[in-house]
Order: sequence, then C-alpha cells, then structure tokens
Amino acid sequence: MVSSHHLHFYTEIFAIPGFLRDPILCFGFQDWDWDVKIDGQHYGDLSQYFATMGIRCTSLDLFDPRSELRYDMNDPVPEREHGRYGTFIDIGSVEHVFDTRQCFENCFRMIAPGGHYLLHTPVNGYFAHGLHTFSPECLHKVIELNGLEIVWEKYSSFEGAVIAEPEAAPNTLAWIVARKVRAMDKFVCPQQGKWATRYVNV
Repeated sequence: MVSSHHLHFYTEIFAIPGFLRDPILCFGFQDWDWDVKIDGQHYGDLSQYFATMGIRCTSLDLFDPRSELRYDMNDPVPEREHGRYGTFIDIGSVEHVFDTRQCFENCFRMIAPGGHYLLHTPVNGYFAHGLHTFSPECLHKVIELNGLEIVWEKYSSFEGAVIAEPEAAPNTLAWIVARKVRAMDKFVCPQQGKWATRYVNV
C-alpha cells in the first residue's frame, strides 16, 4: 500500500531521471491510503496515478484478484516476461515470499536493460510482518552481483522519518533504487562478507 507517511519518498524517487519508464510492473497490487493526494488529487491505486501520465502499469499479485498477473514468485516466471518492463516497483512484497533467491531472480529478469528497480522492505525489526527481514548487505550484494547498480538509497521509519543509523533503530525500512546496467546470465547468490576474511589466517 502507498502510505501517506511515505509520499515524500515517492515524490523524490519518481523524479529520478529515467525512473518512470513505460511499461511499469508493480509487485503487489498497490492501493493508496485514503488520505494520499498528489497535486490535490486522490487515486484509488498506483496504476491510476501512472495512467494520468500515459504510463502503462501492470500489477503482479498471487492473491489479489485485481492483478493482471497471478504468478507465484517462489517459482520461475515465464520467459515471455523477461526484459519486458521499464520499471519494476516492489513496495513491501519480497519479504512475504519464502524463496527469496528465486523471487529476486524473477524481479531482475523482468526488468529491461536500462530500466529501474525500486525495493522497499524491512531491514530491522518488524516482528512477524513477513517471512523475512533482510540485512542491507544482502540487498546490496544481490542487486550488484546480478547486473544492477544502486543509484539512490535511504532508510526510514514507518512514519516516514529518515533514519541515519538503521542498525540502531527498532523498526527500519530500506528504500533502494537500482538501474539495470547489464543482462543477467546465471543468478549469483551473495555471500556474507565477514566470513570471507574470518579464516584467512587459519
């Protein structure tokens, strides 16, 4: 859901040059809070807002019948979806998928070269919110190892306050925007960095 607490983040992200590239795929059907308005207008969901700019937006949600695509992201998506979308928006969905390795691969493969990826997910706290809470290191590495580069990043509370030290906050959300700079070959799983040097002198 597009929260009114986060509207300033969306405004900043949507203004990134080249970010809003037709067509857009939203992972999870994204309703708007009743009090969210842009330019004085209220929209029922994110697709309606993008439509005012002439941008096509498709939703992918296994459970919501309003979505055009009903894929289980624990499984590989059909090859016809690869490279199809100029922008891929995930507002709090990946943490609800058990097989995050397959889910991230699906997300990255669906983005066209030069397209953008928005990830909004918990990195601290959020007890029992989803199936996972991610390490920022994990998110950085899985993005960068698989053909994308991070171009914008912030951390916040649910209420929308920017958090400078996410490791010290009780509940922290990551906001990451990345651009796809190369096509994916084989998906690369990240390794936790501290173990790469732990046993060097053993």
